[in-house]
Amino acid sequence: MATGSILLPNMAAQPPDSAGPALSVAKGTHTAPERFSLIASFDAAADQHLWWTIQVPDNYASGGTFRLVWEANATSGSAVWGASVGAVTAGDADTPIEHNQSTATTTTTAANATEARRLVETTIAPSMDSMAPDDLVTVLIYRDANNGSDSLSVVANLWSVILEYTTT
Repeated sequence: MATGSILLPNMAAQPPDSAGPALSVAKGTHTAPERFSLIASFDAAADQHLWWTIQVPDNYASGGTFRLVWEANATSGSAVWGASVGAVTAGDADTPIEHNQSTATTTTTAANATEARRLVETTIAPSMDSMAPDDLVTVLIYRDANNGSDSLSVVANLWSVILEYTTT
């Protein structure tokens, strides 16, 4: 068995009607051509959420771990990140909108202490809600900013989310 991965790009994220992070374009220093990236800026003062909906690949066997790649303009403090999953199989009694998410799992990760804005990786392994090949899965990623363990006093910029799983 090997490891498969699915990139959940910020451009495919759906913010809620409230409590969503600011989605903005970061411009690099390159010219001809200029480099741009879409980042999600999670506030330090309030919980904020993003949703993705994906179809589980045919080669999915088990497991599921989210790798969040983020940075902050700080060299101290920690961010609390959370994730949950809701998996719906064709023919289920409830729809993807009605289906309850699994219980959320949170992880606390420190900002890079060497230099501000260096990338940091947070790994979260939530319950995968009996996820199976071809299921339609709704993923929730959030910053739990009002958690007592979240001591990062600035915005946390989420660059990417990657779902890793064991393949058949």
